[in-house]
Amino acid sequence: MFKNILLLTIFNVFLIHAQNKGYVFDNQGNPLAEVDVFLVDQNLLFKTDLNGIFIIDSIIPLNSYFEFSKLGFKSKIVKFQGKNMNVTLSKLHVELDEIGIQENVTFLGNYKFLNIEKKSLNNNFISSTSLVENLNQLSGVNSIGSGLGIQKVVIRGLSGLRVVTYLNGMRIANQEWANDHSIGFTDLGLGRVELIKGASSLKFGGDAVGGVLYFQDEPFTKSSKPKGFLASKFDNSHFLYSNQFGFKLSKNNLYFNLYGEHTVSSDYRLPDKNYLFNSRFKNKALKLSFARLGEKLQTIIRYQFNNDNVGIPAHDCEGTNEISLDEITLNTIDLTEDYEMKIPYQVINNHLFNIETKYFSNKIKYNFFAGYFTNNLVEFGEKWTIPAFDMELSTINLRLNLNYNITSLDFNTGIQYNRQDNLNNISSRLIPDSFSDDFGLYTTIDFDKDNFGFNSGIRLDYKNIVCNDFNYNKLFNAFNSSFGVFYKINNHLSRLTYSASYRSPHLSELFSNGLHHGTNRFEVGNSNLDIEQSHQFDLKYQWNNDHFGFVLNPFLQLINDFIAINPSDSFYEDNYRIYNYVQYNKVRITGFELKLHYHPHILHNLHIEQSYSFINTRNIDNDSNLFFTPANKIKTKLNFDVSTYNLPIGFKNLSIYHLYAFKQTNVVFYESESDGYAILNAELLFNPIKDLNIIIGVKNLFNKDYTPHLSRIKEVAGGVPEPGRSFNLSLKYDF
Repeated sequence: MFKNILLLTIFNVFLIHAQNKGYVFDNQGNPLAEVDVFLVDQNLLFKTDLNGIFIIDSIIPLNSYFEFSKLGFKSKIVKFQGKNMNVTLSKLHVELDEIGIQENVTFLGNYKFLNIEKKSLNNNFISSTSLVENLNQLSGVNSIGSGLGIQKVVIRGLSGLRVVTYLNGMRIANQEWANDHSIGFTDLGLGRVELIKGASSLKFGGDAVGGVLYFQDEPFTKSSKPKGFLASKFDNSHFLYSNQFGFKLSKNNLYFNLYGEHTVSSDYRLPDKNYLFNSRFKNKALKLSFARLGEKLQTIIRYQFNNDNVGIPAHDCEGTNEISLDEITLNTIDLTEDYEMKIPYQVINNHLFNIETKYFSNKIKYNFFAGYFTNNLVEFGEKWTIPAFDMELSTINLRLNLNYNITSLDFNTGIQYNRQDNLNNISSRLIPDSFSDDFGLYTTIDFDKDNFGFNSGIRLDYKNIVCNDFNYNKLFNAFNSSFGVFYKINNHLSRLTYSASYRSPHLSELFSNGLHHGTNRFEVGNSNLDIEQSHQFDLKYQWNNDHFGFVLNPFLQLINDFIAINPSDSFYEDNYRIYNYVQYNKVRITGFELKLHYHPHILHNLHIEQSYSFINTRNIDNDSNLFFTPANKIKTKLNFDVSTYNLPIGFKNLSIYHLYAFKQTNVVFYESESDGYAILNAELLFNPIKDLNIIIGVKNLFNKDYTPHLSRIKEVAGGVPEPGRSFNLSLKYDF
C-alpha cells in the first residue's frame, strides 16, 4: 500500500503553464538587479534581471509567500494576491540578519514570537571556518570538540541529547549522547541554518530542552540551463584537502540537485609545532534531491549518504588520565602515512531518505513528511579486527501538518510519530537492543497585526521505551505549552516568551553498562530515571536606527529532574573510572546576551558587530555549578566591503573575527578551571574573474596556546591546546 501511495505522489503530475511577472525597485524607483526572490512554500529561488524583473512560469497559489532580499536592503515578505507584483525595497544600513532586526521567513516559526536566529551557509565551505565554528559566532552558542574532526553544538550550556538537529525536516540521530559523536553531516549543499535557543519542543517533539538546529538545503533554482559549482579547500594546520561539487537542473516544473564531497585530514598542529596524534579524519558525502513543484501538489524527495572515519585523539590506553602531552603528540608528521586511521577510531555511515508532499487549497496548506535515517557506528578501541562496539540506530519520522490562515490569525496543527530502534551487530555492547515509539499532537495560534502580536500553543506527547534484555517497558507522557507576545513602536521592539519542553531518558542513560573509549570512562545507566521538564522565560528588546542597533536578551531556564552523569570512587579493571547516571531535583540556568551593530556614517562599507554572552548554571540540590558550563565570551566581527573601489586582482572583502573568552572558575569538584584567552581570525575575498571566488584566511593569527573550557580533552595531559596558527586557501567556481 505504501508503495502505491508513493508512486501516486510522484507521478500524479499535471504541468500548468502560465506567467507571473514581478518588478523590484528601490526607494527612488530604480530597478534592482540580482534580488533573491524566494518562493517560500515551494523552496524555489529566482533572481531579478537587469531591469528588476522576475518571471515565474507556473500558477502560484494565492496563499503563497515571497521573500525578497538583497545585500544592503531591508528584506520584505509579500503574500501573493495576483499575477503581477510591484515590490519596493528600502535601503538598510544596519542589517543584523543574524540578530533579527530584518523581517525574515523561517521554517521554525514566527521569529517575532520565538527566539529564532538565522544564518546563511551558502558559502560556508570556502570560509576558513567549519560548519560548527561558523555557528559558534552566534551569541550563546559554543561547541564541544577537539580540532576539526569532532565538533558538536552547545546552546546556552546544554548540548548532546538536549539539542535536537533537523536536516530538511528529518530529525538526525547520530548517537549524540556522547561528546565524541559529531553532528553527523557536513555543510554540503546547505543553504542556511535556523536556531531556537532553549526549551522548544512544542513543534519538534521531545528532547528539545536546550534548543533546535534546523538545517535547510539550498533552494531549487529555476534556470534555462544547468547550473552548478566546483570548490576546493586546503587548511595547513590539519593538512586538510577537501573538494565539493554541485549540479542543478530544472525543466518545466521538475527540479534536480546533486552534490558530492571528499575530505581527508591529518593530525592537527599545536602552537608548539607538535601534532596531536590521531586527530585525523576522513569524510565522503553524496546528496541528491528531486522535486516536482506544481500549482496545487508539490513533492520533494531527498537522499543523503555521509561517511566519517574519525580518530579519537588524546586517548589514555591505561585509563588513568595520568599521561603527559609528549605521550600523545608527534614532533614531525609523515605525509606518506598521516591519513591512515589509527586506533582508537570510529567508522560512521549515515543514510537519510525522506519525502515531503504539500497540497495547497485556497485557505489551507497540507504538509506530509516521511523520513528514514539510519546510523551505523563502529568503534575500534584496542584491536584492529574486533570492534569495541557496532551499533545500528534507525529513526522513522512521520508528520502531518495543517496550516490555516484567517486574516491576522494563523493556525498550525499537527500529529507526529517517531520510531527509534537500537540494535547491536556484535555481542560486545555499550547500549542493549531496544526501541522507542513517540506520538505527539500540537496546535499553535499566531496573531500578528499593526505591530502587535501574540503566539500560543499546546502539545501532548506519549513515548514508550522497551528493552527486553532488562525487562523494561515504560510509558512517558508530557503536556507542554508556550506563549509569546511582541509589541513594536517606531524602532523599538519588545518580546516576552514562555516555553516548556520535556525530555524522556535516553537509552544510553537508562542502560549503559560498558567501557566507552571515546570518553575514557566506564558508564553505568540508571533504569529508574524519569523525564526532565523545562520551563524557560525569554525577554528581548531591540532598537536600531540607520547606523546603530542593539539587542538585549536576558533569559531564565528551570529544569526539573535534570539527568546528569557523575564520577564515582570505583574503577573498572583498576584503570577506568566508573561514571553513574543520576538525576537532580532542580537545575537553574540564567544568562544575558547583548548584541551590538555599528555602521559608521563616514564609512558605509564598514560593519562592526559585537555580542556579549554571560551564563550561570546552578544545581539547586547541592548549590553547585553544572559540569561543562561555558565560559563567558565577547565575540566581535568586522566586515569591510571594498568591492566599490575596483582594487587589483578582484579584492572584494576583508573580514575579521575576534573572540575573547573569560576565565572559567565556576566548576564542579572533579572539573578543572580554564584560563581566559583571545584569538583573532581574518579572511580576504577575491573575485579575479567572473564566477570565481577565492578566499585566503588565517585562524589563530597570533598562534595562541589555549584550551577551551568545553574541550573534550581538556582534562587529559593538563589540557590539550587547540590548533595553532593556520592558513586556508579556498576556491569556488560557479557555472
